[in-house]
Amino acid sequence: MQTEVCLQTPMKRFCFLSLTFLQLLVACASATLASEEFTLIHPGSPGSLYEISALEFARRLQEKLPEPYTIEVTTNPGLGDGLSLLDSVKNGRATFALSSSGLVALNDRFALFEMPFLFRSRGQIRAIREALLEPYLEPTAQKHGLHILGVWENGFRHFTNDDRDIRNPEDFRGLKFASPPANVWRLRMLRAYGAEPVPMSPREFAHALDTTVVNGQEAPLLQIASLNLPEMQHHLALSDHLYSPAFLITESASFEELAPEIQTLIADEAKDMESWIQQIAIRVESDLIDRLDQSMQMTHINRAAFIKASLPLYGKFMAAVPDGVEMIAAVKSYPVIKADSVNMLLHSGKAEDADN
Repeated sequence: MQTEVCLQTPMKRFCFLSLTFLQLLVACASATLASEEFTLIHPGSPGSLYEISALEFARRLQEKLPEPYTIEVTTNPGLGDGLSLLDSVKNGRATFALSSSGLVALNDRFALFEMPFLFRSRGQIRAIREALLEPYLEPTAQKHGLHILGVWENGFRHFTNDDRDIRNPEDFRGLKFASPPANVWRLRMLRAYGAEPVPMSPREFAHALDTTVVNGQEAPLLQIASLNLPEMQHHLALSDHLYSPAFLITESASFEELAPEIQTLIADEAKDMESWIQQIAIRVESDLIDRLDQSMQMTHINRAAFIKASLPLYGKFMAAVPDGVEMIAAVKSYPVIKADSVNMLLHSGKAEDADN
């Protein structure tokens, strides 16, 4: 039962509702429990790099977290990789989230990763990580109450369709391509190549392919395999047209309420995961090429033609982002581009030296 308690001071009289001792215990226990049970949510399908990364991070973190801290991984492909995923973190339904396109929908600065053929190797990503994260990406996330813990990856993206080989931009004419609903930059890219983009959520994707609402899509190789796309899409253009990072994010205020040693433990583990994920992605891509080659018709794109068709997107990005020129310059400041993506590996024939 609640009772009103009043305190009389020389100046004022204060009244408040008192709680029973049991109610106080329950309230304190609930608050403690909420801060000690971590949840990581991601939009990946089973077998995706999202899932592989999330489960490994949880395993590593659980080994190091003191009792009674726990971490659980949940997946919700139907939620998509948009603002709804970010809201799960901002509203406290999840402690961490893996997101790529969601941050693009949040702010155009993240559309840097929607600039075709800008990122060419994982070595490049490592080299310019701090030059992008500290001055540009993290401050932008902080303005929206979010904190970037790690720059993981979804992978280099490629085109698939069930109609024709794709070698040049004009081969896209007449094709309908699935596109993330909250990512206007991906729509612009597909239109620049001559395709008709069809925005759709992940839950609509399989049905849209099966019913030919769309003819094709673009995704990293592991996602192509994990979604069983070779059963519906028989043409694979090895393009490496985009590199999609997967940002591990959390809600800033909640994270700062954790004990400093727990914050440090989580942040260090998130960053340590970055090189592990890249190495896993390289090995998986190499294995998948042989597997997919048995069920899909593979082609190589005319890279110069696609780069030329992509140039207007850079103009739009620099117009939309005040410091867009500086961000692009930071990426291009990496002087040596060493191949480690599938298309270049196949041309070089040196997969074993890809990322040394």
